[in-house]
Amino acid sequence: MSILRAAFLSTVAVSAVLLAGCGPGATTQPPLAASYAALATDPDEQRQLRAEAVSYLNQVRKHEYALYRANAIEALAGEPRLGETAAREGIEDVNLGVRFVAAMAIGQHRYSAAVPLVHAMLSDDSASVRAAAAYALKRNGLSVNLGPLAQMLKGDDPQAAGNAALVLGELGEASALPMLRESIEFCSPRATPQQQRIVQLQVAEAMAKLGDPFAVARIRAELYSRRPDHGEVMALAASMLGRLGAARTIGDLRNIVAMWRQYRHSAEVRLAALASLAQLGDPQPIELVLEYLGPGFRDRTNPALAAIQCQAVFALGQYPAGDALPHLARVLDSSGEEAVRIQAAAAILRLTASVDAAGSGMETEGTVLTPDDLQ
Repeated sequence: MSILRAAFLSTVAVSAVLLAGCGPGATTQPPLAASYAALATDPDEQRQLRAEAVSYLNQVRKHEYALYRANAIEALAGEPRLGETAAREGIEDVNLGVRFVAAMAIGQHRYSAAVPLVHAMLSDDSASVRAAAAYALKRNGLSVNLGPLAQMLKGDDPQAAGNAALVLGELGEASALPMLRESIEFCSPRATPQQQRIVQLQVAEAMAKLGDPFAVARIRAELYSRRPDHGEVMALAASMLGRLGAARTIGDLRNIVAMWRQYRHSAEVRLAALASLAQLGDPQPIELVLEYLGPGFRDRTNPALAAIQCQAVFALGQYPAGDALPHLARVLDSSGEEAVRIQAAAAILRLTASVDAAGSGMETEGTVLTPDDLQ
């Protein structure tokens, strides 16, 4: 569920630091080895790559770093053998971000067998986790009081308000539009101006999902900010337009890609536009994304560069499988950054979802592995 990138873990998972005007230099990618090139067309090679990605993510979901655990659970959510097991374990995690992602996965994929474990999450200390629990229960056919979500939207916690908006948008109930409209100008003394604008964008995205005819225009307007400190907000807006299927904004997104130097757009903004264009069926030359995976972005002393590489890998995952898989496989094999490898494995799973995973070595007699099976 890539949508989670715009919610609980959005700014952490993508980038904590914006590099205004930072873009690739004149770097080139080495030619793909034959073993990688074969992934473009060979189903057996793709099946093997999927198995490797699943195995890797299965290990990462036990990682000591909570963000890695959450990303692995999100990536595995649609995997038929491990998704439910990973989500079940995640809802008992000590980290509230991991619990949030796990509950959302249970709702998105309707893991009904896990529902009895979700009820207790309605009393979680975190408002965001309670919102995710309500989503999981509602998606699995249970009657849930959505009143607390309205209170989160009206409250002063920007994280809780953004996640309440996410849940309401994902539930798809048009009856939630009035409460979202009341929150579109979210303002809180606990939030910075940038955090307030992010919540407002999250509310607008939820409204667009529920059919509000003006919400997309509000999101699109954020693409035309010229303040350098608005880069994160612009990137979020650009990524939302792709998720929403806003084809009428293709021209706006193309301008970002083409004019990034003139307007000093950050790498984050440009990559968000490239990813959305691919989602909208207008992929730009893949070399524009690959440049951000070149040597100039591999300085392990600079965490912002690793974040940019993560976003570049996410953008690759929006391209057609035949184009992207060879490059994603190389990243999975060679990147020295765990966060980048996790993103590559997640993209591989998305792009190989239709590949028959029989023979991957992960099957058991049941439909879902138990924790004992995974030791």
